Amino acid sequence: MVEADHPGKLFIGGLNRETNEKMLKAVFGKHGPISEVLLIKDRTSKSRGFAFITFENPADAKNAAKDMNGKMMVDTLLISR
Repeated sequence: MVEADHPGKLFIGGLNRETNEKMLKAVFGKHGPISEVLLIKDRTSKSRGFAFITFENPADAKNAAKDMNGKMMVDTLLISR
């Protein structure tokens, strides 16, 4: 989902607790240059299951949101649901 007030920023939900920033950058970076990956973590440094990814170009964020919607990430492989 593209954030309305930040058109290059995506909310990514439903992540496995083993997902890390490197994995997210590898998968989403295929859509264009990324300026920030922010994986939200709990007090124990475990993923809370969601992240924010900011693309340098808002059009890349829109394309990533369209392409990635409904797909699952397993390790760094994508599986359509």
